[in-house]
Amino acid sequence: MGFNNTRQGKTIAKVYYFAAYGAAFMILGLASAALGPMLPYLAKQVNVSLSQISFVFTAVSLGYLLGSAGGGQLLDRFKGHPMMLVSVLISIIALFLIPLTSHMSLLLVILFILGIGQGVLDVGGNTNLLWVYQARVGPYMNALHFCFGAGAFLSPIILHYVMRWSGGQLTWPYWSLAFLTIPTIFGFALLPSPTNLEKEENEKNSTHTTNSGLIIGMIVLFFVYVGIENGFGGWIFTYVSETKIATETAASLINSIFWGAITLGRLLAVPLTRKIKAAHLLLGNFFLAIFFLTLIIIFPSGNLAIWVGSAGLGLALSSVFPTLLVLGESRLRITGRITGLFFLGSSLGSMLIPMLLGQIFEHFGSLHIITTLLILTFLGFGILLFVIFTSNNTKEKLRSQENLR
Repeated sequence: MGFNNTRQGKTIAKVYYFAAYGAAFMILGLASAALGPMLPYLAKQVNVSLSQISFVFTAVSLGYLLGSAGGGQLLDRFKGHPMMLVSVLISIIALFLIPLTSHMSLLLVILFILGIGQGVLDVGGNTNLLWVYQARVGPYMNALHFCFGAGAFLSPIILHYVMRWSGGQLTWPYWSLAFLTIPTIFGFALLPSPTNLEKEENEKNSTHTTNSGLIIGMIVLFFVYVGIENGFGGWIFTYVSETKIATETAASLINSIFWGAITLGRLLAVPLTRKIKAAHLLLGNFFLAIFFLTLIIIFPSGNLAIWVGSAGLGLALSSVFPTLLVLGESRLRITGRITGLFFLGSSLGSMLIPMLLGQIFEHFGSLHIITTLLILTFLGFGILLFVIFTSNNTKEKLRSQENLR
């Protein structure tokens, strides 16, 4: 598919690119959120207990970790869209095979491979979007992650009705996800891969050096943020139900409100990122997160506090991940390797911090989960200040006028 070099032609091209990435991320959200609702059915299919089937989360996470870190490295060597096309094909095959296996070990292998495909697709979509929109990526990055959130929100609903239609069989829920994934192939097959224009500048500018401290700070920020998000989202149900603040039904609703607020917040952030600088928006995000976590700690048994705190925290955290990518784009020359390192940090955070919270819950009590999350939020706020001031004191990124058009 070719586009002329006029301003209108470039604008139309960017719309096609966003449509391709947005569709892929909505499917990615659908597939990523499918594991939880399908867990009891998977356990029955492979004839294991719920505690044993929980290892599927580890398999997917390890695959995602490998896919995102390795995919970032490969993006600097190969064209992005063929890589993403392969990752989509891997995901489709894995989704078709999941309901056909009756052995736990084989299921773990398939889900590990699915995680690799999802990791490559995730890091590829984010990196390529940065290369397409460059300095103006803010609203589009938040919109992209809204697509993921919308898919994750719709996934349990779609799977519920497909299960009812299929009479409780596991086959069609996963096959329906596989069929929904197929159209995304065409976007990556027809659109040419975007190029990293800043990499070409770097090759001409031998004096450019990478700010390693800034990169490490960003990696730690991704680690802390994703750990806070997944930690709260993964443990708030247990916290509410174990402390008897509300019934289990209400605890489920509180959990849903948290994730729903994240999805809504990303939509609201689309116009905000046009007017507010990424650094300022992130400072506001962390300040609000501190406020709402503190509210829950001050009123640990307050029913209203937990509802308001959960919804408010979801809104506060909603735009952090995409805006961190925007901040990185504005302060660094983004390569696939650097984006892969960002996602490595986020993957480790999603695995380690929820596990840490589980140990704290068991040995110290439920309230200490919220206290730990608050401490991590303060830590993230401090690292954010370090990243902002460090990057403000370094030489500003070089940009040609051609790249801004």
